[in-house]
Amino acid sequence: MKLLQALLIAAFGCGGLIAFTPARAEMIFRYCMVGTPNMGKYCTYNSLQQCQATAAGGVGFCQENPAYIVATRQAAPQPKPR
Repeated sequence: MKLLQALLIAAFGCGGLIAFTPARAEMIFRYCMVGTPNMGKYCTYNSLQQCQATAAGGVGFCQENPAYIVATRQAAPQPKPR
C-alpha cells in the first residue's frame, strides 16, 4: 500500500511539473512582405533589407508588422502618474 501511495505521489508530482512549465515566447518579426491576394502576408523578416530583397522580383511590398508594433508598445515602460 505504501508503494502505491509513493507511486501516486511521484506520478502527480511530476505531472504537476510538466503541466505548469511556462510556454515559450512566440517570435514576432518586425517586417512583413505583402504579396498578391493569393500569396497573403509573410511576417518572417528581421530587417527591411531582408524583406526588400525577397520582394525585389515584383512579388509584393514590405511593411512593418502590426503585431510587432503592438508588442513593442506593450513592452515599453509606462510613465508613472504624478
